[in-house]
Amino acid sequence: MNTAHSIKSILIASALAVGLGVAARADEALPVDKTTPAAAGSQGLLGQVYGTLTYSYINLDDTSTHADNYSFSVNQPLAFGLDGILNYDYSQSGEIAGSRVKSNTLGAALRAFSASYNWGKPYVEAGAGYTWNHYAGTSDNSFIWEAAAGVEFQVTPTTTVTPYLQYVDAPDITGGNTVNYGVKANYWVDSQWSVTAGIELDDDQNSAFTVGTNFRF
Repeated sequence: MNTAHSIKSILIASALAVGLGVAARADEALPVDKTTPAAAGSQGLLGQVYGTLTYSYINLDDTSTHADNYSFSVNQPLAFGLDGILNYDYSQSGEIAGSRVKSNTLGAALRAFSASYNWGKPYVEAGAGYTWNHYAGTSDNSFIWEAAAGVEFQVTPTTTVTPYLQYVDAPDITGGNTVNYGVKANYWVDSQWSVTAGIELDDDQNSAFTVGTNFRF
């Protein structure tokens, strides 16, 4: 048995179970006043129409190089408590044995969340896509799927902080499964755009530092 893979599966199953359990207990939540419109920029990101542009510096563990990631995504509410997400990522490592690892990933996801709590919005997410990887004249491509859970906390009317846990698997790539965990923050500068930053770690001890912007349209 692959012990590491089993631990990852248990972690993800536990996280999703907790997320679903919290969402299912809406009857115990404090009531949310829906009669007063929220101030501009105070709703966080869940349930909003917006685009995201980010850059991430990825520190690769046990190497003398790093990787750069550029990401673009669009969030579109599909129903109350359900968002649809489209995203594209491009990553490139520094030189490794004279070549660079380059990766393109296109994906989509559904994110279900509860807005029944005053303290925050728990969510669960599932998605799928495809990744194209190139290194030293060879390619290594795969279908990918992911599952995630987190909570968006409204710290101030214009600031949210979101801790999360995510599992990603590319079955056709050796070592293509990973557990990511981290936290991201968002601050609305005005009603149309915000600045965002975050830090993410994975089970291979790599770390990513992200900055970017979100914009409503």
